Amino acid sequence: MKKLIISLIAFLLINCILFATAEKVAVLDFEKNDRDSDYVSKQLMKSDFKAVFKDYENLELIDQKETKKVVDVLKKQGYTNLFNLGIEQITELGNQLGASIVIWGNVSSTSSANDFKLTAKILSMKSKDVVAINFNVKKQSKQRKAAIKENLIVKIEEFSGGEVEKVLGIAMQHFNSKNYPAAEESFLQVIELEKENVNALFYLGFINYINNNFEKSEEFYLKALELEPDNMGIQEHLSGTYLKQEKYEEAIAVLTQIAEADDNPVVWLKIGKIYLDIEYYEEAQEAFERAVEIDPEFAEAHCELANLFFDQDMFDEAVPYYELSSKAFPDDEEVQKKLAKCYHKTGKLDSAIKQYKDLIAEQPDNLNAFLNLAGAYRITNQDEKAIETLLELKELAPENPKVYTQLADAYVALKNYKEAENNANKAKELSPDLHEPYKILAQVFQLIGYQKYEEFLQLEEKSKDTSTYYGTKLDELIEERDKVKKTANEYFVQSGKYLDEANIRTDSVPAFKEIKSRREVLKKLLEATKSDWF
Repeated sequence: MKKLIISLIAFLLINCILFATAEKVAVLDFEKNDRDSDYVSKQLMKSDFKAVFKDYENLELIDQKETKKVVDVLKKQGYTNLFNLGIEQITELGNQLGASIVIWGNVSSTSSANDFKLTAKILSMKSKDVVAINFNVKKQSKQRKAAIKENLIVKIEEFSGGEVEKVLGIAMQHFNSKNYPAAEESFLQVIELEKENVNALFYLGFINYINNNFEKSEEFYLKALELEPDNMGIQEHLSGTYLKQEKYEEAIAVLTQIAEADDNPVVWLKIGKIYLDIEYYEEAQEAFERAVEIDPEFAEAHCELANLFFDQDMFDEAVPYYELSSKAFPDDEEVQKKLAKCYHKTGKLDSAIKQYKDLIAEQPDNLNAFLNLAGAYRITNQDEKAIETLLELKELAPENPKVYTQLADAYVALKNYKEAENNANKAKELSPDLHEPYKILAQVFQLIGYQKYEEFLQLEEKSKDTSTYYGTKLDELIEERDKVKKTANEYFVQSGKYLDEANIRTDSVPAFKEIKSRREVLKKLLEATKSDWF
């Protein structure tokens, strides 16, 4: 079987060589530099090049009669010395002839009557690069042709073969410097030189992805995968392009191929998240379970499974996954709260509290045990006990921002907004990158603002009682009402600013959802307390 595969590969490679498109070469002219060079110059153009190029299937000499016609037109315009022509003029000739390589040069005699010096220039019409070469030839036909093969033809093949690498290198330089338009142009040039260049196709897909041209990106990635169907890097990038186009089934199919081939738990996790996004919960569960099956300690997959069960009120099923997640992410307040709620819902919270207390007795420096105990108290609405626990922890870890965050949260529950604000500000001071203090401050200002809003509504209702409030008394009441309304609005505005600060400091999906929900409430409150303009 292996021999058969090797033979097949060899056959395909040979066929690729046999049926590859030959480079079209135009030899413009090799002019004589002196009288002694006349014979060699004429023989080169008359027979030598025609005979030499017949031996190379990858090089096709353009009919020299056609070439001569184009060159003669140029010479009639006064350009008699082709060797000194600029690249633009030579390029124009090459375009007229449909050449991919253009050669021109001159012949000079040497001190030996039998040796002549050839100076040749080679232009690539694709890269517009020019290379020059000098070599000697004999006067005899056979030796002259051999010298052309050994020097000029070898140089043409080297020059042509190195073009791809050169242009690819330029393309990568542009890409790495984030000059994407120039990079795209260069990678397209690589494709012109070598249609099946996987690197160029991949980067063209990548550049189009960056530029939000997702259909074009998909097209290039698919072309690359036709050449390397098992390339996981390209497959993963293709899946990203599918997701941007909301082609979820196609993305899942590609990622499943990667995950199954590589037993990759991270990819299974990604597949599960896509299923969650499109609300295919059973499939999401299966994908997360595959990830855990491959890597039993994969905490992210445990957390996703826990959240999946939690959102379906399957608290018993969620507990073991949250337990592992809580150990892996001890600072994730959301995980700790949900675990405590699961304990509460399953009647296990009292035993959990006892376990936390026993752990603190054994390990009085265990910060997580204190935090978990406080969290358990919060779930059971024992906020005073939670605060006692956290104040004890504050003595143990006065620089831990999580302590102040949880204290602030507990004080909010007790409607002690001043202490909540103070502790949230302390947490923010200790760790400016945390989103939780800003989220709590947003909540505090919204709640205080709402108190003012309720006060405004009461004053508004009073102002309608014209039998009691009239004249100066009514004016004073309306002035107070408007002042309270303005104060409420200011609190709501500040709450929104804190939500913005929280939003830019998190990548947590639950946090994003909570912030979005609060913004929707704030929008209504801001509308209700906006200034009246007359």
